[in-house]
This record gives sequence, C-alpha cells and structure tokens, in this order.
Amino acid sequence: MRYHHHGAITAGTFEQLSGFDRLLHFVSTREGGISSGNFSSLNIGFHVGDDNFRVLKNRRILADELRTDLSRFTFANQCHSANVAVVNEACKGRGAMELESALPHTDGMITNVKNICLCVQVADCVPILLYDPVRQVIAALHAGWKGTLRKIVTAVVGKMVQHYDSRAENMLAALGPSNGPCCYEVGDDVFREARMALGNLKDVIKPSSKPGKHIFDQWAANIRQLKDAGVKEENIENSGVCCQCNNSLFYSSRADNGHTGRFMAGIMLKKR
Repeated sequence: MRYHHHGAITAGTFEQLSGFDRLLHFVSTREGGISSGNFSSLNIGFHVGDDNFRVLKNRRILADELRTDLSRFTFANQCHSANVAVVNEACKGRGAMELESALPHTDGMITNVKNICLCVQVADCVPILLYDPVRQVIAALHAGWKGTLRKIVTAVVGKMVQHYDSRAENMLAALGPSNGPCCYEVGDDVFREARMALGNLKDVIKPSSKPGKHIFDQWAANIRQLKDAGVKEENIENSGVCCQCNNSLFYSSRADNGHTGRFMAGIMLKKR
C-alpha cells in the first residue's frame, strides 16, 4: 500500500486498483482531522463516543481533500454479519451525515452505480475492497473475526456474481490495514468457532505463548476465502499493515483498550 498526502491528511492506495482511471479508492488514516484525545485526529466514526460535529467535519475534510463530495459516501451500520446490500442510486449518501440513516445490519456493499462511494469503518477488523473491471462493479466489506467466520467475503463475491454477472476470476481484491498475525490474539472460544466454521485451520490459527490463547491470522483466512471463491491469487493485494503495531497512523481498538476512533476504506466508480 502506498501513502499519499492530500493537504493535512494522509491516505493509502493499492497498487493494482490505482491502475484504473475510472476508479477512486482510498484508506484514510488518523491524520489531519480535528478530533482530540483517543479520537485524534481524523476519526470518521459517529458511533464511538466522539463529538458528532467533529466527526462530520472530519468526513468533510476527507472528502474535500480527495476532491469528491461527502454526499456520495454511503455507510452501513456494521454488525459483524455476512449481510450484503446491493446499493442503488437511492442509497447514495446514506449514513454520510449522521449515523441513523446508514444501511441497517450490513457489512458488505456492492454496486455498479457511478459516483457512489462505498465506505467501511474499521479499527482492527479487515476492510476489503473488490473491483470487477469487466462488469464495472465494486464492493466494500468489513471482516472482523466474526464476519470472517461467517464468510462475508464468500457472500460478497457470490452476490457480485449473482446480481451483476461478474466472474470471480476477473475481480481484484485489496485487504487494508487491520490487526495482523503479529498481534491478533484470541481465546479458546474463537478457536472452537473457527474450527467449526473453517475446518482446516492451517496457516489461519497458530498457538500463542500464553495458555488458552491463539494467534488468528485474519489476512490468511480472508485470502483463503477469496481464492476458494475463484479470485486469482495474483489479483489479491494485502497491505500487510497491522493497526496495533502502527497505532500512531491507524486506529486500533486493542491498542487503545476499546476507546478509539475509526478510519475507513472507500471505493467509487467515477463518471467520465
């Protein structure tokens, strides 16, 4: 992932997705906003306890610096599910100005409508962006350990195929900053659920040095699901950035003991 400075903010982009002029995509960081304390400074989450005025201002700063309009941003009320919404013109801007209008009970969004920016918010979970350059379809999804075990990636790819006649082998996928295998420790409960949901845990969960703890590789689990769904390995780009290790640049719920902001990943088809 490459970092770019837009005025006061810093945002990341993916090499493969950057090769398409008709596509806007980005991963925000925590730099360049007006929030303070644990939310410092570009917190874009209304739901975390920050002042709503500051969150809205942060979102406007981000949109302005990316040379787009906040009214194009579409957010979901994420709930660690495998629910996928097909986003149409009427959905444009939902959740952008306030929490209440976000798409309910949704963790994945797909669309072929131009000038709608699909946005997911994270602070350790994996933000994943998908693009089908043949059918001109995009997707954004939020995959924490629950969403990963519920196979949100499989659901999103399947929905793109079903609704837009996409082919998985044409899709490009990008995994954004999230809690990496260097830091993501889980308990026996998650281990048991992972074994039931995924079966083979090779390269996904490894022993920790602490009793009753395990290291969960969210990246490996989601990459495996992408490949199983038909996405080519060479079309999958992983940022490899751990939020917990890089807490000065990205929000991490674990690093900040659950009291922190959210950064976001967004993707939009641009009109010519």
